[in-house]
Amino acid sequence: MSGLGQGAFGLALALAGWKIPRRVAGARVGPIAAIALDAAPLAFVALVLFVAAGRPVFAGAIAFALGAGFAFADRTMRDTLREPVVFSALSELPQVFTHPHLYLPFAGTGLVLGGATAVVLAGVALLVGEPRLATPHPLPALAVAGVVIALLRQVGREPWLGGAARALRRLRPTGEPFADTARLGPVAMLIVHGIIARAERPARQARLAPLPAPPPPRAALRPIILVQCESFFDARRALPMLPRGFLAGFDAACGIHGRLDVPAWGANTMRAEFAVLTGTDDGSLGYDRFNPYHALARAPLASQVRRLRAAGYRTICLHPFDRRFFRRDLAMPWLGFEQFLGRETLGGARTPPYMSDPDLAGHILRIVEEAGPRVFVFAITMANHGPWLAKSFPAVSELSDLFGGEVPQRAELLRYLAGLRQSDEMLRVLTSGLESRGCAALLGFYGDHLPSLPRAFAHFGFDDWRSDYVIWSGSRQPSGRRDLAAHELGRALVDLALAPAPRDAVVAEPHDA
Repeated sequence: MSGLGQGAFGLALALAGWKIPRRVAGARVGPIAAIALDAAPLAFVALVLFVAAGRPVFAGAIAFALGAGFAFADRTMRDTLREPVVFSALSELPQVFTHPHLYLPFAGTGLVLGGATAVVLAGVALLVGEPRLATPHPLPALAVAGVVIALLRQVGREPWLGGAARALRRLRPTGEPFADTARLGPVAMLIVHGIIARAERPARQARLAPLPAPPPPRAALRPIILVQCESFFDARRALPMLPRGFLAGFDAACGIHGRLDVPAWGANTMRAEFAVLTGTDDGSLGYDRFNPYHALARAPLASQVRRLRAAGYRTICLHPFDRRFFRRDLAMPWLGFEQFLGRETLGGARTPPYMSDPDLAGHILRIVEEAGPRVFVFAITMANHGPWLAKSFPAVSELSDLFGGEVPQRAELLRYLAGLRQSDEMLRVLTSGLESRGCAALLGFYGDHLPSLPRAFAHFGFDDWRSDYVIWSGSRQPSGRRDLAAHELGRALVDLALAPAPRDAVVAEPHDA
């Protein structure tokens, strides 16, 4: 291959690496500035590699691999989570390496690892075998890359940050990922959303900061428990062939209950979690709504947790998994939790099978018994987290006759249902355990989102994004259906907890702090 052909082929590979993600996103020809912004990162990578190695096909091939890999991830997220890659998802990239079992199976573990291996081998082969078209300058290329990265870091700080955000707003982003990827391009969307979110964040944190707490009401003294149950919903809504008593614990606990409008489908647990704990709706979060734990929760924020602390409650969060996942270890104290107990304290496995939901219920009951009536426990379950693989979930032969073999994702659906039944057992264990202790507790239980089983649900014609919730408070509980948005649930629970107590009730003491 001539030098001209070598250079043209390398350029074609780099251009293809840019075009593939745009094709997945359905990107149109938009403003010239948006096109330049969309192409700039990949062009920079290709240019730096060419200067460093002097081999255009090698540089173009690496750019192509990066673009194709991004397009593959974007397509996978669109199929399994019903949204494209958003800027805050980049903060989860390290978790792909620390917890690959939560990510790779959705895309195909063999496909991802095989593709990565092929890219590495092809890159090494080209680096060794491709004739040099120009003299390599690795040190100058590295220096230029370092200078550009340092300059970009400065753009992320004031006074440059405000100017950059104002310039990017001229591209008129809507804030909706599908619309902005189509108009601006997928990479440009990540840059625009990320910089504008960073510029707006301090003002948003100030608006969401806690206000001085009013004197707490004289509320009845009782434990408050809130369980965020992984992928929980009343599956009989989607699968009417399920036995009527399939969720007997949920049916028995239904006091105040209803559908819960959650801000994600299939994953992104932190969105519903933040909404429930803070009472803040998506519209108040702007670009930070995609992952409030990414950077927003790095300052004191008003929350239902703080309301309970002001009323004298101890606030404890339980999660039998890695406390650092979703950066919860940093976010939970800012939301008002005094303790955050993870796998290191509670036990449980780092990989599936995780701690079962009934076992976590036992921990909750133990903590309530030890802490006394003035405690708020927020528990985040893990057991029914996807993907629902055979090696991670027990056999469910007793459910196998429910569906014919033509149901897509049939095996995964059956394993999910087995996990859902364990979640229902958790609810039964909690209600019976609290009743036997006679502590007049208030219990909230809800699903963070629906499971990512898109093909199975499409087969049954089910397209409802809402999960389900219940608020239980024993035999004399109020009842009735009341559909809520996620940001209304925590507030409703705390309003019930802090309602003025009857004269003969035991009353919480004023908060000491």
